[in-house]
Amino acid sequence: MSLSSCFPGTIIPVSEMGLLNGIFLVTSGITLSQVCEITGLENGTIQNWIKRGFVNPPVNRKYSRNQVARIILINMLRDTFTIDRIAKLLSYINGDLLDRSDDIMDDSDIYQCLCDILISVQQKERIETDSMPAIINEQLKTYMEPYPGAKDRLNLALQAMICAYRSATFKRYANQLTENI
Repeated sequence: MSLSSCFPGTIIPVSEMGLLNGIFLVTSGITLSQVCEITGLENGTIQNWIKRGFVNPPVNRKYSRNQVARIILINMLRDTFTIDRIAKLLSYINGDLLDRSDDIMDDSDIYQCLCDILISVQQKERIETDSMPAIINEQLKTYMEPYPGAKDRLNLALQAMICAYRSATFKRYANQLTENI
């Protein structure tokens, strides 16, 4: 079984440029319909997440790189975790979900880091959970902690996100297998 050929949390095929780099290369914001097209989500779902305080509202009806990354992260994790658990996980990394001043890593950087890890290990048939902290630490080798212990918090949260994503991937695979039974 292999991971999807789409960027995690989206319906967009993996490319060399990277998802967020490709989208925001020529624009500073995208519309709700574009976010829905990228993620496969209904607009009501995204609006609900905004009303519940999981995502900042758009500015002038445009979603920024960080808002899109947050929406994709939530979408990526929701097959495994409840929305409240996802909010707790994201808060563990970045404190108040609507206040960027207390973030230890930007949501778009978190998403890019996850993509880099998941895509780089995609070819491996088996990833031992014991090796995940080392894989993540290698990815974070240039990360500068805003305070002592931030990198450890980030590593733990990324491990949970990777496990959740892989769990959802296995669930989809199991569902595919059982469709022919």
